[in-house]
Amino acid sequence: MRLALLLSIAFFPPAPALAQHVYAYDDGAGNTNIGPPSTFDPDMLWGNYFFSDPAGQEITEIAVAFGPTFPSAATEVVTFWLLDDPDGDADPRTNASVLRSVDAMPDTLGGNAFFRVPIDPPAGVSGAFFVGASVFLQGGEDRPARVDTDGRADRSWFFYAPDIAAVIDSLAGAPFGTRMDDQANVPFPGAFMVRATGQPVVAAGPAAPATGLVLAAAPNPVSTATTLTVVLPAAAEATLRLYDVLGREVAVPLAGALPAGHHTTRWHVGAAAPGVYVARLESGGDVRTLRIVVTR
Repeated sequence: MRLALLLSIAFFPPAPALAQHVYAYDDGAGNTNIGPPSTFDPDMLWGNYFFSDPAGQEITEIAVAFGPTFPSAATEVVTFWLLDDPDGDADPRTNASVLRSVDAMPDTLGGNAFFRVPIDPPAGVSGAFFVGASVFLQGGEDRPARVDTDGRADRSWFFYAPDIAAVIDSLAGAPFGTRMDDQANVPFPGAFMVRATGQPVVAAGPAAPATGLVLAAAPNPVSTATTLTVVLPAAAEATLRLYDVLGREVAVPLAGALPAGHHTTRWHVGAAAPGVYVARLESGGDVRTLRIVVTR
């Protein structure tokens, strides 16, 4: 029995953990905290806009450092947000949409310690994304947003609204929103201590034909060309089309009657603009879709 156990360990070692990529603008040492003025009690959202890195395109964790002056933390739930922004315009106010939201009550307050919230399952982001926290605050009393005034200010944003959830998919609708380098409204420019952790996208191998219709692409993201893999469980007509974010058809890499099994085709992106594209496979009344990110 012991020999069998040792052999199983020797021949089937545990899979190595994926490398982690940390998105951050702060250096770990915050030096001030901000919150709303005493004239109103808003729902405040604060966070950072990041451009995704291939080493961290699946977000696994959000981490936020909360300032020590946050009495509402004892009663108010904080919502942690992950928004995808495929147009990569460095502005979360338009075209950003919610991928995940997690509610939690932070138990790590003050100093530069981070409260960490797992994103499970991990969420894949495209070319850019916004990550932040929101909570209902007492104006003039709560200052939860920890700031590193030595950090990059032009990628940090904050918003006030009666209800952030009501405007989260279009933050331009918030009554107030600005970047942390706005000298007219921000007395202490800097970067929020809001971070994200990501891992590389794990490409699953093509499934056996018996498991059903399969669509995969590698590499993804792609800069020049990607190989599209289609698996059919039975002989059938199949059509593979690619669309841009406006729903316009940009390519038809595969169309016609195909036998059961694996089939591959190449998509050369050519003059396709950087951004997110959708591959759509239709066969035998079944449909599979796959998001493909084009980079330059």
